[in-house]
Amino acid sequence: MAEQEVNKDAEAKITIDKDRMKAYLEVEAPAGSGKVCDKEAVKKALADLNVVYGVKEELIDQVLQEENWGRKFVIAEGRPAKDGDNATISYNFPHREERIKPRVDEKGNVNYHDLGLIYNVQKGQPLAERKPPNEGVAGIDVCGQEIVPKRGKDIRLPKGKNTVYDEQERILYATIDGNVVMVNNKVMVEPVLNIAGNVDYSSGDIDFVGDVVVRGNINSGFKVRAQGDIEVNGFIEAAEVLAGGNILVKGGITAAFKGHVKAEGNICVRFVENSIVEAGGDVIVREGIMQSNIKAGGSVRVNARKAIIVGGHIQAREEVESKVLGSPLATQTIVEVGIDPRDREEFQHLLKEKTEKKKVLDNLTNNLQLIQKSGIPMEQYSEKKRTALIKMLDDYKVLRQEQTERENRIIQLEKNFERASYSKVKVHDIVYPGVRVSIGQAIYVVNDSIKYTAFILDQGEVRISSLR
Repeated sequence: MAEQEVNKDAEAKITIDKDRMKAYLEVEAPAGSGKVCDKEAVKKALADLNVVYGVKEELIDQVLQEENWGRKFVIAEGRPAKDGDNATISYNFPHREERIKPRVDEKGNVNYHDLGLIYNVQKGQPLAERKPPNEGVAGIDVCGQEIVPKRGKDIRLPKGKNTVYDEQERILYATIDGNVVMVNNKVMVEPVLNIAGNVDYSSGDIDFVGDVVVRGNINSGFKVRAQGDIEVNGFIEAAEVLAGGNILVKGGITAAFKGHVKAEGNICVRFVENSIVEAGGDVIVREGIMQSNIKAGGSVRVNARKAIIVGGHIQAREEVESKVLGSPLATQTIVEVGIDPRDREEFQHLLKEKTEKKKVLDNLTNNLQLIQKSGIPMEQYSEKKRTALIKMLDDYKVLRQEQTERENRIIQLEKNFERASYSKVKVHDIVYPGVRVSIGQAIYVVNDSIKYTAFILDQGEVRISSLR
């Protein structure tokens, strides 16, 4: 008996991954006289399994080719969801490890004074910004079902001491002037900069918007600037130290006339030797001032049991006070009171400038007078000479105005000097020969030792008076 022939139509088989992100098409070959599979059969098979998204219709004809029967092709692909981005924090200042290193210029020279230890910020300055997370982008599977993305993770602004964020918690601001630092992953602003050791090659120069506390010394050749106060537990050597407030030095200042210590407020120090010290207020010294130049907008007082001022140039607007002034060796010691040192310096500069500019002005005046006497009308001059004459006239007007302002300022300063009668120099033990005392414009030279005295201004002359 002959074997019966089996006839079977070709079939389009669709399979779908578990996550429904891909659908596969496999066309089985027909058997016997069975029909081949066509495009409509494939579409129906897809529809039966609800494959509606990402169908690659241009691939169907290829899969239906006889040479591809029995092979599996990806016929549809979904679009995966894109999860949301996490929140991020961006910082508006370099982190410590990024900035603490010596600066190298274009020639390769290394500046070990600028180590980037401090990053000053001002009140209200943005320090960090939070970019919020987003929801992401939804996906869709081959069956047309939405795939919900994961929302990005949020993060809070790293708020530390002396910082605040806005209502939306998007931007972190400084609430004070100071040095911005990261401590325990928090942004904070320090109003006081603490230097644990010396100001030297380990710290570099210091330039800070607040107060500075140096636990050690300020070594030679370095600079410390602070808009606030400066406190030094050790000594100041040949360094430049400038404070917008007060300076307190628990040791001494020994600058060898190579440095400069200046405060807008008061300066308090144990001793000063071979140094230049300037204060907008008082200079208070516990032990002594030796061979130094001191300027004070207030008073200079040396007030310990063995207080001494010997050598140098001491200037104060109000008073100078010490137990001993000068030395048995008749060391030249100049003491000036009654005039703010800054006013005295400005006055001397103005007098010098007035004399110099008068010569220039007189020369211009003579030249202009000669031109005027010549009687030649300006229109007859060449363009070059006319331009030179106009410039000469302009220079004359400017110089004349500046000279008038200079003379008015000199008169004003002279009136200020008249108030010197309230100033005095007090010596609680002895004044030695070699001391020169000036009060206002009057001068007294000490030729013999004097004990327990005060120098005062009386009827335009410096006189000796009892302490009171």
